[in-house]
Amino acid sequence: MRTNKNGVNKDQKDKVKKDGYNRGQHCVYCLTYHMIFVTHYRKPVINDEMSAAMKDFSNHMAEQFRGKVLSAETDRDHIHLLVSLPPNTNISVFVRSIKTQLSREMRKRFPEQIKQYIYGDDTSFWSRSYFIATTGSVSLETVKQYIESQRSEEHQAKKNQQFQKKTLLE
Repeated sequence: MRTNKNGVNKDQKDKVKKDGYNRGQHCVYCLTYHMIFVTHYRKPVINDEMSAAMKDFSNHMAEQFRGKVLSAETDRDHIHLLVSLPPNTNISVFVRSIKTQLSREMRKRFPEQIKQYIYGDDTSFWSRSYFIATTGSVSLETVKQYIESQRSEEHQAKKNQQFQKKTLLE
């Protein structure tokens, strides 16, 4: 088995079906995260050229974790990412990796642009903090109602029907 530096199996490729769910070897999932990273001291470092490079490089980084950037947009002092990742991804490792690698790549490609706003090589490009939220295709209230309905008489009747069919086949 071949793995990349993040411990992700390179041979295993998750498949995305028409319903939008990803299918791995032993799971079906749809895990998406909204992330926001802010530049150090909210300095207006990001120009249009850097923005395009950040979006492209973010997708490259997500692919290293078998994920995908679904949407990305920047402003002068921050970037928003909507990222789909597999369930075995340690999200804090992903965030640390993408922030670190984006910073290194932007410093390499746009040193003069960054030096105008961020002084010194030891000053970080990104603020230490970040925002992250999970997203979903349904509201929390809908999920809550679904979970609470699992004890309903209708649900129990369906379970009993399935059990009876199963015992008849045995």
